[in-house]
Amino acid sequence: MAKRFNVSGACDPNRHYMVNLDSRLKAIREMIDQGEYFTINRARQYGKTTTLRALARYLRRDYEVVSLDFQTLDAGCFQNISAFVAAFANELLDNVPSFPNGIEEKLKALGKKPIEQNYSLQDLFRVLKMWCQKADRKIVLLIDEVDTATNNQVFLDFLAQLRAYYLKRPEVAAFWSVILAGVYDVRSIKRKIRPDEEHKMNSPWNIAADFDIDMSFSYRRY
Repeated sequence: MAKRFNVSGACDPNRHYMVNLDSRLKAIREMIDQGEYFTINRARQYGKTTTLRALARYLRRDYEVVSLDFQTLDAGCFQNISAFVAAFANELLDNVPSFPNGIEEKLKALGKKPIEQNYSLQDLFRVLKMWCQKADRKIVLLIDEVDTATNNQVFLDFLAQLRAYYLKRPEVAAFWSVILAGVYDVRSIKRKIRPDEEHKMNSPWNIAADFDIDMSFSYRRY
């Protein structure tokens, strides 16, 4: 199949002409090696999704890479904590080829229809912590299109839990690195303390490291 230029959606190196991403991937890898949590926020068609896919391939020799896309989650998945826990567990089951002994069974239990259970985020993170403890390699979590959920309290509570576990490392097992990608900067989201309160600046993602890597494309005319 002849390659072509692609200006919509993610690029596939087998089908599309690609900008060389080596320097960008190396720079991002340095942040991951340091165990950083960070966000990649750029406008559409700046190559975020393409870069994340290439990054997953680039890291898999040394890390357990988990790539999720929140575009696949509909509004019902954020209706309440139980629904989110079930949806997140099922996303892991769909996207991770294998788990340490006992983890898959626990995720399947969480992934049952939430009407059958009353889950908490602690239930989910208890399993995630066990996974991180048992994993042979450090786990890197990549979540694309987080804009889908940034105005949702359930997602903000999830970010707060990620932050709490990150701050407790190395005493508590947690993901080694987390990258959230979207158009908007997740660190600037405003969180409601109570449903009847006005939004206040209380980002649950204020642990994020600065991401200063150039995501633009340069070219020459000949």
